[in-house]
Formats: sequence, C-alpha cells, structure tokens
Amino acid sequence: MTADPGLPPDSAGGDAQRVNRKAVYSVVCGFAAFGVLWAFPFGAFVLGVPAVTAGVHARREIALGHGSERGDTLAVAGITAGATTIALMVISVLLP
Repeated sequence: MTADPGLPPDSAGGDAQRVNRKAVYSVVCGFAAFGVLWAFPFGAFVLGVPAVTAGVHARREIALGHGSERGDTLAVAGITAGATTIALMVISVLLP
C-alpha cells in the first residue's frame, strides 16, 4: 500500500514530528502576558517569565532532538512576546 502524497505523514502511516509542548506553552503564555499587560501589569510579569524560560528550554530540547520534534518558531515567538512584555512592564512601572 502506497501513501497518498496529498495526506500528511501521520495519517499516511509515516513518521510524524510532534510539536514540543514547552514551545506551545511558551507562545500561549507569551501572548497571554502581552494581552493582559495594560490591565494587570503584575499578571503580565507572572506570565512573561514562564514564556521566556519555557521557550529557552523548548529550543534546547528541539535542538537536542535531532529532528524528532518541531516548534522552534513557536518557541522563538513565545520568547519574543514574553521578553517584550517584561520590558514594557518594567518601563511602565519606572515611568509614571
């Protein structure tokens, strides 16, 4: 039985790369932190720090996985959103 070229690899029975969970967690926390920044700055900090740390850990796991996992772009987006949120929160606290 040959795999249909129009189907994704996992549905055709081939090897599928899975998305790193920490990368997903990083991007969700990063954008949630950015969303609550203006309403609740401390909540943005509480969500921004895990976004950055989870993104760094996800990138490390993806690099060490040698192609078994994907999600590096998600991890970078989470790191960027989390770090930007933390920086904006610090600026907003320091500047009245």
